[in-house]
Amino acid sequence: MKLLVLPPHFRTAATLLGPPVAVLAGGFALVLAISSDPILAYQDLLFANFYSAGSFALFINRMTPLLFLGLSVILSFRAGMFNVGGEGQLYLGAMAATIAGLASAGAPRPLGLLLAAGAGAATGAVYALAPALLKVRLGVNEVVSTLMLNFIALLLTQYLVTHPLRDPVAYGAVSWMLPASVWLPEIPGLLGATSAALIALAVAPLAWMLLFRTLWGADLRAAGSNPRFAEAVGIDASRRVLEAMALSGGIAGLAGALYVLGVGHRFEQNFSPGFGLIGLTVALLARLHPFGAVATAAFYALVLNGAAYMQIDTDVPRSLVGLLTGFLVLFMTARGRGAPAPS
Repeated sequence: MKLLVLPPHFRTAATLLGPPVAVLAGGFALVLAISSDPILAYQDLLFANFYSAGSFALFINRMTPLLFLGLSVILSFRAGMFNVGGEGQLYLGAMAATIAGLASAGAPRPLGLLLAAGAGAATGAVYALAPALLKVRLGVNEVVSTLMLNFIALLLTQYLVTHPLRDPVAYGAVSWMLPASVWLPEIPGLLGATSAALIALAVAPLAWMLLFRTLWGADLRAAGSNPRFAEAVGIDASRRVLEAMALSGGIAGLAGALYVLGVGHRFEQNFSPGFGLIGLTVALLARLHPFGAVATAAFYALVLNGAAYMQIDTDVPRSLVGLLTGFLVLFMTARGRGAPAPS
């Protein structure tokens, strides 16, 4: 009797989809135990983002920074650098884009937008290079340095948005409104949805090609998995680490810039609900694969937005989503023996 052997891509898909399906099934059993209307609760959790065009636009806007931050983490992790500083790079990128956007109020529309987005990406890249240099030159643990740099970035942006850049006629810690000439256009036909989502979806295959279809990507992965071997075969592992961290920070900074330019149109101190940490989760759930990050960012945005509707319509608290995603991270990161690694 012959056994059915699935192709590698099908086995990878089964490995990635199995834990989410199991966790959602287990979560439904939990909802069934605590809710008087579990069907409505799960209907809101999974499908509320598609109830209206406005709800779907909110889903797009939530997924976009998650995808950017997930791709940022993937690039650094593939180089062996545990970059947990995405939140700080995101905030500084958003602040740099705000300053550049305000300064280029009189510039032609495409030029001002490009300058603001480029300023955000460049600022994120430079900020990510600092812990990379500390790791390469002095052996400083990058987890500690990137985590501490998050607090510096948050405090710096807080000072800027509450003092020199604060809009005195607006409520809360927000900057002056950016001129319309630097606003990122919306997706045609989808009111309120930022076209930054299209950029994020374009970055994912570019990241895949860079990592898995170029010599640079092969060198980067070799340097990340075994730096000594990489150096022995002539790969400049330190240089690859610095380049990967610059790209990682640049993507995180670009995420902040495009959020300001496409959604808020001004810097708001609390615009992020923890995109940096959630992006780390997105990357782990995707098994550090760019295409997987598209699916996991969409899934995470789906349940995060759906949880709000679920809490409004039923007696199930939105904190249930935190419990489910915690279990999901546990199952996805604890890969069993023989599970295929995506490539």
